[in-house]
Amino acid sequence: MSEPPDIRPENYPAENYHYDFVRASEILEAMDILRKQAMNTCIPEIVTMVDASFRLLVTTYYCILRYETARLPGTDMDL
Repeated sequence: MSEPPDIRPENYPAENYHYDFVRASEILEAMDILRKQAMNTCIPEIVTMVDASFRLLVTTYYCILRYETARLPGTDMDL
């Protein structure tokens, strides 16, 4: 079997990459507002699509937050 292609961009973040949690939380707040607006439309397809996107973003945000918290000095979490 052949090797998968390397699809990383040239400016792929290095190991010491830092996430911008302030900006990420602003995006989550905006998505929450969009989700509330979608619920007001009463169109089930729109509500489902926006709600699913919001849940994916929240899950990803908290996974990254947990990972970064575990890397802080003085934590005993093993990932």
